[in-house]
Amino acid sequence: MAVTALYRLFTRDIGPVREALRRSSWAQRAAVLYMGVTWASALCSPYWPQTLLGVSRYEGALTLTLYGLIFLLVSLYGRAGRWMLWMLAGALTLFSTLCLVQMAGLDPLGLYPPGFTYLDAGRAYAGAYLGTLGNVDLVAAFLSLVIPILLYALLRGRGRGRLLLLIPLGLSLWAAVRMGVSAGYLGVGAGCVLAFPVAGLTKKKHRALAGCVLLGAAVLAFLTVFFFDFGAGMLHEAHALLHGEAQGNFGSGRVHIWREVLKALPGHTLLGAGPDTMLLGGLTPFTRTDPVLGTLVSRIDVAHNEYLNILYHQGPGALLAYLALLASLFCRWLRAAPEDGTTAALGAGALGYCVQAFFGFSMCLTAPFFWAALGLLESRLSYRPCSSTNL
Repeated sequence: MAVTALYRLFTRDIGPVREALRRSSWAQRAAVLYMGVTWASALCSPYWPQTLLGVSRYEGALTLTLYGLIFLLVSLYGRAGRWMLWMLAGALTLFSTLCLVQMAGLDPLGLYPPGFTYLDAGRAYAGAYLGTLGNVDLVAAFLSLVIPILLYALLRGRGRGRLLLLIPLGLSLWAAVRMGVSAGYLGVGAGCVLAFPVAGLTKKKHRALAGCVLLGAAVLAFLTVFFFDFGAGMLHEAHALLHGEAQGNFGSGRVHIWREVLKALPGHTLLGAGPDTMLLGGLTPFTRTDPVLGTLVSRIDVAHNEYLNILYHQGPGALLAYLALLASLFCRWLRAAPEDGTTAALGAGALGYCVQAFFGFSMCLTAPFFWAALGLLESRLSYRPCSSTNL
């Protein structure tokens, strides 16, 4: 993209760029604002120049700018094509198969140290790692994005060939279930189920009926979790939280992490502490006792909530710009999805990712997929879709 831009500047073929700037959407403007505030935060941070690359996760200003540029360039010059869907399906088939093979105790790519496998996670070593992405939380984020895209491509697509999507869809769902990552359950569930009235149905009366059914089911689920304690697991923790009984170890330590991050916010109210500098913030580490591994101490370098993470690192201005970008896309998606299957699938995937992001974190292994999907969604919403590029 950079080489192309330089060539067009050299040949003075910049008319389309000027036209694109003039016709920019609110989402694109919000992305530019997000990058601008991020650089202001990086430059004003007491940890400059470490904020360029980041202290611990390479999520510094340069990386975040690349995310924003991915969105802008794809939204301006990219167009969703059916070939992208089949490339995704093929890649996801290989990826999910690898994950399932690793969960069976094999290690074909040497991801684990000699003598260890995925089955030793939590017993011989801390954390769990799968596929070619590594951390299972990142795998859950990726699957929260792509599983809804495949599902609604299958439901809204045309032709019998789309039934082949059942292969990557089934394999990825199997992997997501076997991983047992709660954030992944929520993300995949939101993208596949909550998006159904908008992405799965085309008639207004059917969408309204499905929305009422989902609302009723949500109320019933809330009341069930509120009045019944399931004893252990995610539902037990949700029950305790609804009764004001939050413990630091809930959510694999996320409650403790969120408390520490929130306590540190008053010291960085305007522009945050600077991108990817939480490790230097002096937050109290999370400590837990494992019956096999003993006492484990984890230093806090990310909020495990992308929205809280932006607030801490880049300040409220960046968070508002980020939320404005998402709000602009989702508001238009609500209107356009019933008419266009491609829009429906992209928006459902983005919704799944955004929901899991409440309990996940951004890293360069998965974030580019999300920003590229947002760019394709913006492109689809801004330009009249061609029938040849529909699902």
